[in-house]
Amino acid sequence: MASMNTPPRKVIIVAEFTCNHLGDRERLKAMVWLSKKAGADLIKIQKRNVDTFYPPEQLNAPYASTFGTTLGDYRKGVELSLEDISVLEEECKKADIGWFVSVLDYESFLSLERLKSPLLKIPSTISEHRLFHKKVADRYKGPIVVSTGFTSHEYEDYVQEVFKDNERIYLLQTTSTYPTPPEESSIAVVRHYRDLSKKNPKIIPGYSSHDHGSLGSMLAVAAGALMIEKHVKLGKSPWVHFDQVALDLSGDDFSKFVQDIRIAEKMLGDEKKTIKPSEHHKYTHIPKID
Repeated sequence: MASMNTPPRKVIIVAEFTCNHLGDRERLKAMVWLSKKAGADLIKIQKRNVDTFYPPEQLNAPYASTFGTTLGDYRKGVELSLEDISVLEEECKKADIGWFVSVLDYESFLSLERLKSPLLKIPSTISEHRLFHKKVADRYKGPIVVSTGFTSHEYEDYVQEVFKDNERIYLLQTTSTYPTPPEESSIAVVRHYRDLSKKNPKIIPGYSSHDHGSLGSMLAVAAGALMIEKHVKLGKSPWVHFDQVALDLSGDDFSKFVQDIRIAEKMLGDEKKTIKPSEHHKYTHIPKID
C-alpha cells in the first residue's frame, strides 16, 4: 500500500466497518477479504472504552440486540478487544490491504500506540472533545483523518491549528445524519476543503458518506475529494447502528460503489486542457474568407 504520508495520486476508498463486524472475529476477517475483493484501499474500525465513554444512564438505557436489553450490552458485545484488533492487523496483512482506527477516548488511543496503523481518525462523534484532540496531537504526529459532521466553519480552523504538526490532515466533509438527505449532504464543502488545501498543503480533502448510494460520493470526487469513506456491512442486522446506510458486502453493492467512484475519477481527469486522442473535427474544410 502507498504511504499515507504523501499526497494520494488516486482517490482512497475506505470501507468503514463501524460495529458491523458484531465483535465476531470470523465475521471481521470475512469483511476484510470481501472489502479487498470489492476494491477498497483501506479498512476502518472504531475503538472506545465503553465503560468510560458512556455515562451510566446511557449504558443502562433500553436497547434491543442479540447481546441483551441495554445499550451497554450492545456496545460491549460489538466492541473489539486489542486481541481482536491484532487479528484484524494480521488478516489485513494477508489480504494486502491497509487499516486504521477511529479512536474515541484517550485510554483507547494509548492502548493502540503499539499497533502499526498507517492512519488515525478523529470522528465527528467526538468533535467537542477538545482536550482529547490536543493530547493526541502531543503524542501522535502521523497522518490524521478528521470528519467534520455536526461542526461549523470554525472547526476547520481549529483542526488546522491543533494538528498543525501532523504529516497530513485528511479533512472529510460529513453530515452526522443517518441517512443524510440530499439537501443536507453539502458536497460543495469538499470544494471548499480543496481550496483550503491550496493554502495548506497538508490538507487532503475528502468525503465521509452517510447518504444512500454512490451519487454523493461521485459528486464529491468531482469536487476534489481524494478520500471517500463508505459504511459497509455483512448481511442485515437492523438493530446495529448505521445499518440502513451501509452497503452489504455479501452482494455486489459495495463493488458497484467502488466502480462508480473509479468511473467518476476517470471522467474527472486532470485540470490541464488537452486535445484527447478520440477527438476529431467534424468539419475539416476551412472556408476561405475574403
